[in-house]
Amino acid sequence: MRNRRGWTLIELMVVMVVLGLLSSLAVLKWIDLSRTAFAAKIASQFTLVRLAAYNYEADHQNQWPAEQSAGIVPPEMMPYLPSGFSFDQGMYKLDWDNRTPEMMPYQIAISMTTTDARLMNVVGVNLGSKAPYFRAGNRLTFILIDPNGNY
Repeated sequence: MRNRRGWTLIELMVVMVVLGLLSSLAVLKWIDLSRTAFAAKIASQFTLVRLAAYNYEADHQNQWPAEQSAGIVPPEMMPYLPSGFSFDQGMYKLDWDNRTPEMMPYQIAISMTTTDARLMNVVGVNLGSKAPYFRAGNRLTFILIDPNGNY
């Protein structure tokens, strides 16, 4: 045998291919984990907005914050939410839906919309698709009060 120094080109290529496969798997797993983290954040934001709405309703004799468009926090609810809380989170938007008693039957809900279908699937898996959560396309809605007035 000859006294060989260094690596052959074949050995280097095999190592590079193996490292490339491992790194691509790691990146894919990181993307899945970041979506799962976003889903957990959305679930906590639903809870936070729901509790703020209940506190507002308790302080204002069964009145609820007014309807706002998607991505806009109702001004009445601001004192009940952490400072700097936003309904526009970039990858998704929250929406406060208040269909008042003038529009019988009325319904109060919090909705989340996103264009990221995979994020919506992860949110659906984490939160479920049974009452009080309802999913339609790229919108997930949490019902606070149903048309019968049930909390």
